[in-house]
Amino acid sequence: MPLLDGLALLLLGGLLAGLALSERYWYFLNPRFIPVSLVTGAVLILLAPLAAARAPGPRPGGVPRLLSLGLCLGLAALAVGGVSVESPDPGSAARRGGLDFGPVPEGPSRIIFKGREYVRMNLAELFLLADQRPTDAPARFVVRGVVRRSPALDGQGQALVSRVAVVCCLADAVAAGFLADLGHTPQGQWVEVYGRLEPLGAAPRSSDLPKTPEAAVTVCNERFRIDAEGVVPVSQPEMPYIFEFREKEPYAW
Repeated sequence: MPLLDGLALLLLGGLLAGLALSERYWYFLNPRFIPVSLVTGAVLILLAPLAAARAPGPRPGGVPRLLSLGLCLGLAALAVGGVSVESPDPGSAARRGGLDFGPVPEGPSRIIFKGREYVRMNLAELFLLADQRPTDAPARFVVRGVVRRSPALDGQGQALVSRVAVVCCLADAVAAGFLADLGHTPQGQWVEVYGRLEPLGAAPRSSDLPKTPEAAVTVCNERFRIDAEGVVPVSQPEMPYIFEFREKEPYAW
């Protein structure tokens, strides 16, 4: 069935290329793989006429193989059409230049705040450094995140500043953050926190941590907290999620 083989390749290539150009690619894969998916989809589309024009003959798998591929395509199309989350759209931000997956992030790597110099980095980068190489962490840094509160943390005079980190796709998103004294900053407010790491006396229980709607898991660094030297309310960034993690300055911010 050469015609069906060619049609299957055409549909698979079209689905892959269409997903890469859609606003939902990041639900399934990291946006940095968009070029790879586009090229793969284009190659499959170009191979479809060759498959359809090949000489008829026995092929392993036959009808079950095509039915399996059709089921796969149907499920994939259903997933693409049915996913819905209440969050900003990173796909459109990427097309407008809001995402930079290049080797060097844009903007200065350091900023002066109240006469002191702070290194700009994202919360995931700080989290990893604090866990693995705390001596390599900047003496002073500034991170962006959203304030999350819970009754247990409020009782300790603390709040969690966190941000959703996406390693591969939305399914593995984790809200990672640090405890800090954020004053009376309300729940859900985006802030820039200027400060230093200091040892955390006792790690909070997981049940004490506030929930994050965008991530199934919320984690708080168990070794350090942020000694906040400045807390500045800011607007939610166009890209609220973290996709890039750098090990040295300039950090992804």
